[in-house]
Amino acid sequence: MNRDEEAGWPEAPGAGPLGDGRWATETLHLRTVDEVCEAVRGQAEAGRALYPQGGRTALDYGRPPGRPGAAIDVTGLNQVIDYPHADMTITIQAGATVAALRSVLGEHRQRLLIDVPQADRATLGGVYATNASGPRRFGLGRPRDQIIGVSFVTSEGVAVKGGGRVVKNVAGYDFPKLLTGSMGTLGVITQLTLKVRPLPEASALVWLRVPDAGRIDALLAAFDTSATRPVAIELLNPAASRIIGGASSVAADSWVLAVGLEDGVDSVNWQIDRLGKDFEGVDFEVFRDAGSESLWSALIEFQAAEPGPIGCVANLRPSRVAAFVGDLDPERWAVQAHAGNGVVRMQAIGEWTEDQAARAIDARRAAAVRDGGNLIVARCPTAWKDRLRVWGEPRADWALARRVKQALDPRGLMNPGRFVGDI
Repeated sequence: MNRDEEAGWPEAPGAGPLGDGRWATETLHLRTVDEVCEAVRGQAEAGRALYPQGGRTALDYGRPPGRPGAAIDVTGLNQVIDYPHADMTITIQAGATVAALRSVLGEHRQRLLIDVPQADRATLGGVYATNASGPRRFGLGRPRDQIIGVSFVTSEGVAVKGGGRVVKNVAGYDFPKLLTGSMGTLGVITQLTLKVRPLPEASALVWLRVPDAGRIDALLAAFDTSATRPVAIELLNPAASRIIGGASSVAADSWVLAVGLEDGVDSVNWQIDRLGKDFEGVDFEVFRDAGSESLWSALIEFQAAEPGPIGCVANLRPSRVAAFVGDLDPERWAVQAHAGNGVVRMQAIGEWTEDQAARAIDARRAAAVRDGGNLIVARCPTAWKDRLRVWGEPRADWALARRVKQALDPRGLMNPGRFVGDI
């Protein structure tokens, strides 16, 4: 008998993984909302746990599944319901991939303003359940800024809708934003209504090589008074610049500021010239339009890289980013900071022991908390998760989250164990 079977998680014939070495009792592949409702009701009546799934790109995110249960696969719900492109909204089922949505929107030269790694696998329901974002978050916003309507199935098998095609909500739960980042603990997301925007006329990435790490704080501070309006300000330590530059055939082995610009052609050209004056004396290279696509992609995909066994995300005041990143050993950590937002992505390099990981993460988490934020562990060996406290320091709003969970899933059937506290 293997370890999963000893723990009560044997692999069932035809069932898929739940993450962290756990296996579903069965995987239900569903194609309509009615099928989802019926399947959820059947599982709920038997008191079984329910695990919503899409492209399975984040199965190991969060704490391990709490108890055996069925996987609810919604990738069969992948149809466009309504796309009034002149109104710049789209209603689409949650099982559609981000890449499929891009293809649909591209026909009208529009886009969703969210960067998502592994877009060919990541589903929209999964993106919103995990609150995924990337470099353009600084200028274009977060997932919650783009969603205006959501449909989901509760743990009782009841279909619920919130919001709509109009940017307006009535009193009560703001379900679109409530479901964003809920980790599948409140219901099975089946459909979303999203704001979209036109593709920019021009796009550029300015790759500034910074040989002296001591200058980074001053360079970042310069954006506070700059007339430029970047959509992304990415700070990369030498290890991250090697990974990202190597993936896009850009020479890099130093500290780098990657500045993203998107707007009309004249505006982007002017901003590039302005940056040249703002950062006079700093070596930089400009990648434009199609020539910038591979570099944009590498910046987005970094959060899915696995150069070592641990991946962390810290959030803190933007003014403290340079000091926080500068304290990380570039031989042990590859670091990409969305510097304008205060979000720092840390990928461990090479081999680590649990003790080494615990000491390093405790120290960095304490620093993030002092700087007004927190640090979560997005990826690590399952056996380390309790000790590394994957959701970081407890926060006051966890109690509110538990109350919402109790209201929408009183029996605790939806994705038990994965989220903060006892959610």
